[in-house]
Amino acid sequence: MIEYSKSDIAMEYLDAAIEERELHQRYFAAMNLAGVAEELFGKLVRVAGEKDRLTSTIEDLSYIQEKLWGKMGWAKQSPKDLKKLLVSPKNSIKHMDNGADSNAKLHFEVEDESKWMIQSAIRNMDALGLERSEAVRRFLLKHADDDSLDKS
Repeated sequence: MIEYSKSDIAMEYLDAAIEERELHQRYFAAMNLAGVAEELFGKLVRVAGEKDRLTSTIEDLSYIQEKLWGKMGWAKQSPKDLKKLLVSPKNSIKHMDNGADSNAKLHFEVEDESKWMIQSAIRNMDALGLERSEAVRRFLLKHADDDSLDKS
């Protein structure tokens, strides 16, 4: 039996996602590849006892909601509902619940959604302390307008 490192697999998916988005403008393919990379890196982050990007975002949104929910004018969302909302673009593409569910429903333009999915995978990769590939470094340089990522 041959074994492959899941972090190496995730890195390959992430590099492929960046290539699909940046070189070929295949945004749905990029979202799918980046989503797998984000999930794999995220699981490795959690196994290491840290918080992955999705968990941190849900906690941040829960905190904001707790402090401001009365002023926001909408009902409180459970952490499970917040997670469902955050992963809905990816799941809207991957899953078809019934015959009427034939369209992918995204919150924003697919170009933006694919960029954010790649950035989430990079955040999880960085949390593991892994070396950034050349593709990741080029992506971060090109999209340096996003202040939420460390440019190191």
